[in-house]
Amino acid sequence: MSASPRTFRCLNCNEMIDDSMTQCRYCNVTVDPVVAQLVAERQEKAINSYREVTYLRMVVVAMYVFMVLSYIPSVPMFGLGIIITFFVAFVLLLRWQRKFGRLVTNDAAYLKARRSFRLSFVLWLFGLPLGALGYLLLSLATR
Repeated sequence: MSASPRTFRCLNCNEMIDDSMTQCRYCNVTVDPVVAQLVAERQEKAINSYREVTYLRMVVVAMYVFMVLSYIPSVPMFGLGIIITFFVAFVLLLRWQRKFGRLVTNDAAYLKARRSFRLSFVLWLFGLPLGALGYLLLSLATR
């Protein structure tokens, strides 16, 4: 077991307990230490998946903010911001999928993180073509 106890939901009553317990304090069912450690690790991974997908979501939103700001003709550096955030989002998408894509749990935090990951992926996927189309239309309009 780890040095500090980690929490997880009891498999019997669904109340939060920690993996150092030998018996659930709510339903008094015996807790197998090996199963408790595995479930606690999965719970911790689910929470981390949600935490890491928030970074991805912020980068994808920043990409669209840079896209909108790039239409201001006096500030040409926002185009570089679009490209940088596009590639950073790509790396974060790959990283999240590698770390959490195969996690099997019905934890609410993980389910919410997976939905957020999918939405971020779709927004990222349409980001570069949409930015290129906007740039093309803007360059045609300024001629």
